[in-house]
Amino acid sequence: MLYSKTCEYAIRSLACLAAEGKGAVKGAAEISERTGVPGPYVSKIFQSLVKAGILISRRGAGGGVAFRKDPKVLTLMNIVEAIDDLESFTECAMGLDRCEDGNGCPVHEIWKKTKEEIILKLKKTKLVELSENPKKLKYRELNRARLRASS
Repeated sequence: MLYSKTCEYAIRSLACLAAEGKGAVKGAAEISERTGVPGPYVSKIFQSLVKAGILISRRGAGGGVAFRKDPKVLTLMNIVEAIDDLESFTECAMGLDRCEDGNGCPVHEIWKKTKEEIILKLKKTKLVELSENPKKLKYRELNRARLRASS
């Protein structure tokens, strides 16, 4: 995958928040319960998204996070950029140190084209598209061992 497990969880959490409607303020515990992502992990992700200017944090009774950026204009690439560095988009598919046009690995041309298509799709897909039908937001059970390994 081109982005980390943390980024997957960020997209999952933000899609859940966006499904609540404009101006919704939700806490990490509620998002965790709905998405299956552990609460402390959701809190950590939300801190990063507040720093990136995607969310705002509200303290006190009824506090939580809300969107600073409109989910109708927020793209999946905006989220990927906020959570991950984009190094994984430039790495060689076979793990070589140097892999470039004219001096690429055996899968360079195939992977380059595929990667460009994925990047374009991430740039074009708005977060709201993932949350337009909240009943379709069904999340698979998390594999806790995978989660611990990626932390």
